[in-house]
Amino acid sequence: MDDPQTGPVSPGSEALLRWARAVGLVADEAEQRRLAAMRLEVLAAGALPRAGAQEIALTAQWAVFICLVDDMIDRQSMGLVPGEVETFTAPLREVLAIGGGLLPAATSPHAVVLRGLWERTAEGMSDRWRERFAEDYTDFLNATEEEVALRRHGVQLSLEPYVQLRRRTITLLPLLDVLERTGHAPWVECGQVSARLGELRRALADVAGWANDLASVADDAAAGQDNLVTVLARQDGCSLTTARARAAALIADRRRDFTTAATALHTGHGVPPERQADVRRYVDLTQTFMTATLRWLTRTGRFTPEPGPPAPPHPSGPLL
Repeated sequence: MDDPQTGPVSPGSEALLRWARAVGLVADEAEQRRLAAMRLEVLAAGALPRAGAQEIALTAQWAVFICLVDDMIDRQSMGLVPGEVETFTAPLREVLAIGGGLLPAATSPHAVVLRGLWERTAEGMSDRWRERFAEDYTDFLNATEEEVALRRHGVQLSLEPYVQLRRRTITLLPLLDVLERTGHAPWVECGQVSARLGELRRALADVAGWANDLASVADDAAAGQDNLVTVLARQDGCSLTTARARAAALIADRRRDFTTAATALHTGHGVPPERQADVRRYVDLTQTFMTATLRWLTRTGRFTPEPGPPAPPHPSGPLL
């Protein structure tokens, strides 16, 4: 079939739509069109250029789940009623707390999907990986609940608190954890490099979150939500155009931080010789994911109102 916003739907996209329909993440035609326009199969394939079809499909399914959960909370005004978001997230927390074991019979559809993805992904992974994924996704849920509470009470954050919160709500770290499994490049547990790898991950999350904000300014404004651009405009007392230019400059600076850290690790600076190959493999994964994410943001229809063509490139220039 063809999608009116993106043209012909690829076999990978059609398979992803079939999966999303089968597990109940999308129901009607409008939801299916919107998911097709997101082009999440493009993100997964770009992040895993040498992976097989099964690894790419699993990664794309995680991306669908992550994006649709995030959008359900942000775009359906969930959280206006106290306790609403917490009721939605509680079954997801239960999956993470019990590590994908059997859930009670009466649970949410999203929890069932999370359990299925978790069981397929965690198989063969280390206990530490399981702990880290659970910690990262639970932290996303915590941050989302914090964000919703701030929004409900009309609290507007300044730049630094916003940046700290955005790093946790972008959900990039859980997806990067998934890529360790599907990209066969596990985190390197090593005292000499773990902190530096953590900084690399945080820089990647910042770039992805801020670039996402740059792409979704209109979408966030329609939903009555802050993002990096509006925070900068309010703090600096400037126009949105000026704030967008400053946001683009902040992204460029943070990308340089990422590149500096990645280069030092890739060249083996301060890395034990016996761990250098593993570190390079992980760094390569993060670099490829960075490129794939930024390219995907120029192609996705996730932030395009329906109907209508995808948003044009930002006037300050391409992200890459």
